[in-house]
Amino acid sequence: MQNAVLFARLRLSLLRLFRRRPVARAVAWLTLLALLPVHLSCQSFYRTRGKEISTSSLTALASSKVFILHQGNLTWQLISPRLNGDMLEGVKGELYPTLAQYDNAPLDGKSKRYKMVDSKVVLNLVHVYISDYQLHDSQQVSIPISSIQRIDLVEKDTNKTTASYLLGGTAITVGVLAVIAIIIALTKSSCPFVYASDGQGYHFVGEAYGGAIFAPLERDDYMPLPQLRPQDGEYRLKLTNELKERQYTDVAELWVVDHAPGTQVLLDQRGGVHTLGQLQAPTRARTASGADCAAQLQAADHNVFLFNEELPAATANGVTLAFAKPAQAASPARLVLRAQNSLWLDYLYGEFAKKFGASYAQWAEHEKQVPAAKLNQWLQAQSMPLSVYVETARGWQLVEHIPLVGSLAARDLVVPIDLSQVAGSEVRIKVETGFMFWELDYAALDTSPEQLTSLEKYAPLSALDEKSTDQRAALAAADGQPLRQLHQGTEVSLVYPAKPAITGTQRTAFFHARGYYEHIREYQGVPNLPELYSFRKPGRLVEFSKEKYRETTHELQLTAMRP
Repeated sequence: MQNAVLFARLRLSLLRLFRRRPVARAVAWLTLLALLPVHLSCQSFYRTRGKEISTSSLTALASSKVFILHQGNLTWQLISPRLNGDMLEGVKGELYPTLAQYDNAPLDGKSKRYKMVDSKVVLNLVHVYISDYQLHDSQQVSIPISSIQRIDLVEKDTNKTTASYLLGGTAITVGVLAVIAIIIALTKSSCPFVYASDGQGYHFVGEAYGGAIFAPLERDDYMPLPQLRPQDGEYRLKLTNELKERQYTDVAELWVVDHAPGTQVLLDQRGGVHTLGQLQAPTRARTASGADCAAQLQAADHNVFLFNEELPAATANGVTLAFAKPAQAASPARLVLRAQNSLWLDYLYGEFAKKFGASYAQWAEHEKQVPAAKLNQWLQAQSMPLSVYVETARGWQLVEHIPLVGSLAARDLVVPIDLSQVAGSEVRIKVETGFMFWELDYAALDTSPEQLTSLEKYAPLSALDEKSTDQRAALAAADGQPLRQLHQGTEVSLVYPAKPAITGTQRTAFFHARGYYEHIREYQGVPNLPELYSFRKPGRLVEFSKEKYRETTHELQLTAMRP
């Protein structure tokens, strides 16, 4: 968790530098050199602490920890542990791959350092030493409490860890991510930048229609504008092109929703209005390997879940959320996520595109003729969207593929969840994506009834580009005649009416943009056809992400060890 917070803060600082052009880029490179001896020298040490063997302690641990069982020389995982009278029960299974390196607990009173440590996994482990157990059908096991010899919790050895930060050693995840963040910030590609005025000045809000990198992928985007404030009876926005790309925006509307005070409002990806009055945090949040990340998702605090567990092959990373389902729960419920794409995904897609070499432009022209359904099918097969599933009586059902939202700002997202097929008193929702493709900061569910709202949509009163040309006609309607921002430095200043809110309501504003963009790339060399063909395979980008991460980690470790 600490790594994720530090990385998020570092990323924000570096992106602010990046946005200030050449001088700041030089500063960022100097920062990179300064970070190498510090962040690539960190080690994390852990030790065990004995836990009382009792029904109360086992009950508490079973609800929040991952159990690793030891019987002589045998080690295995107890899946879905629970206490039943004087028996600890569960399913006997092999250790998840992400837990394999943690199968041996530090010796009592000693410290241990793990390679490629993931602290949120290590600190979620409990080692249970037993003398006997009973095996039933389907690998169900029962372990008498009387046969439990010792219970050890893993905790960080603060003294040794602090010393390692000062004295040097090998890299840990935060060092790698810090360096990656700097490298990507200097080579960033993106989508149109949106700025909103708060009456005092313009503030960066986010990126419009992320991932729509070819004309067939043109789509609508509905961006919350929490910083927007009226000025002299007007709302003011800016849409800019600050990177090496061509941008085509066909619609730029301001949507304002007046709603009851004390409620929140979000738009789903189809423009549907949803009110939020009683958001509840997940009662449980478990990763694919069983790690507990509920605390990370309780608040929007930059303590993000990185979807970075080392799962087998092309397996997508995910987190399963459990929420209480009231007897009178409204359907649909509303899942709220605060998330953004990772800088790593931006870098990764660039590494994929480089494989086309000098043929990149030819390939990009070809993609303009591919049907949108086929392009989206490839994106989904590579686990690039954030996919949401709900557990029903028929098993896990897909609810939504959330398209990319960009990596420079987190976005509040809402997904309607049909509860009509969800039995029992609990709602289980699974959120999945590829290895380090997204960052998830917050998750909640609202099962209260929707409230009445009033929605107004406004075309711009004026839309002056950098040459003071009025572009209102290009942005007023989806007519295939978009605003064309074809090179860096182009921008359009948008002005909308700021009519008073309905008496007794509060107002929330959104920017509705429709468009697509195209990367401008000048790669050299011949295309790497064997590797490019491999990306036809579903999940290949997930595998590629893990390969590049290991490669980058190894290179940085070697750099840190050079005199």
